[in-house]
Amino acid sequence: MATADATPPGRSSSVPEPALRPAPLRGPGAELSTWARLFTDGDALVLRCRGFFGQRREVRYPLSGEHRISRALLISPDADTARSYPGAGEIRLLDPAGRPVARLLPDRWMVSGRQEVPIDQAVERSGAGALLRAAGVPVVRASRADLAAPRESRRRELSLVLEPGPQLPWWYQALRVTAGCLWLLAISVLVIGDRSMPGWVLFAAVAAFVAPVARLLVRGVSALRNRSAAELDPSPLVVISPRPAPAASEQDGATPTVRFVSRAMLRVFPSELSVVDQYGADARRPLAGPSAPQALVRLIGPDGHPVAVELRYATGPNETIAAWADWFGGPGGAAQWQKFRTATGLHCEDRKASGKAVKVWELARGAYSARPAPDAKHARRESRFPSSAAKGSSSALMVIGSYFSLQFATTVADDAPGIAWTSALLGVAGLLLQFAPWCWHHLRSRLYFERPVTRKDPAS
Repeated sequence: MATADATPPGRSSSVPEPALRPAPLRGPGAELSTWARLFTDGDALVLRCRGFFGQRREVRYPLSGEHRISRALLISPDADTARSYPGAGEIRLLDPAGRPVARLLPDRWMVSGRQEVPIDQAVERSGAGALLRAAGVPVVRASRADLAAPRESRRRELSLVLEPGPQLPWWYQALRVTAGCLWLLAISVLVIGDRSMPGWVLFAAVAAFVAPVARLLVRGVSALRNRSAAELDPSPLVVISPRPAPAASEQDGATPTVRFVSRAMLRVFPSELSVVDQYGADARRPLAGPSAPQALVRLIGPDGHPVAVELRYATGPNETIAAWADWFGGPGGAAQWQKFRTATGLHCEDRKASGKAVKVWELARGAYSARPAPDAKHARRESRFPSSAAKGSSSALMVIGSYFSLQFATTVADDAPGIAWTSALLGVAGLLLQFAPWCWHHLRSRLYFERPVTRKDPAS
């Protein structure tokens, strides 16, 4: 039986290896890269995750005793599902009686980002295979009898998933959904019934005002939590900032900008490599244990110049973490490279790159490496504060809600002037809370962060 506890504030982010680390997320999800882990601690499998109210918590699953995890079933998707969703599949952890204890979805723990790879490859690339071997839990492929066994309820299935937590905390999502439903209820009453209903007008205005206030609140709370999570890390051995070449990418349309140079970084901790992109997403990779890379590889182009930096693993494909022209091609780049390779403690080697890898932007930089944005529009979109599950429709609904607060205020101005003024003020304040951050983001991006960095620029 799993037990959950709140984690003491001073607990370090370091955990025993092997450990699973989450896919990198920006904004409120950056905290998860530092904190969220799945690892073994003595006779328990431990999940560090984000709780409903955003608190850091640990859930322990026993590896001994009556309710221990005794075996794991590798469940592959059927042929039709595999064609549509190549990354589908799971590892189901069972107790001695065959009851499910937890579900492990390897694609939630892919440090390079959630990739559509077959479940057999995802098990090893995520580190789930190494973790279960270290825990002494045998993994067997599910048989027809296993697949034919009765399944748990949908709610129970979701509660069993071992995941680091959502990018936006659950309390925020629940508050937004509740406020939206209450607003729709109030608007329905006002539209269908008599519009001159002061109580419902005020109720709709308050419900509409909750959403922009909640977004502003979660932005502030996330910034504080990301800062406190960073304090859990040990001091980095070295921090590397991009040193772009003078004309690093004019030919491929990916010019380094102030955003990239000032925010992206490579950090080496005593047991982890941290690759932070220009949007704040932090990909953490172990430097020790069975899932650690075997070597640091420098790709050399046909002309003899370095092209990119890769991590080579014992099994699976190499991972490109940085393009040489973006990180080490400019002034001071050689010294930065020497510091970086020394701090990682990995064996370093050179490998010849193909001519295609030099010419093709995606291959030279790697699909999941820290790299400049292909264009300014893409950078502005990716650097915005994350949206809720409803995406753009959620923001549109907030604007409509604030507008209706102004509209319906006029219908009760004669009967209840106090409520009319309150509703109008809430509508105006709601619009300001939505458009002010949007305008600030676009102005700051266009006027500062999207400026290209050249050799003469002090930022380089």
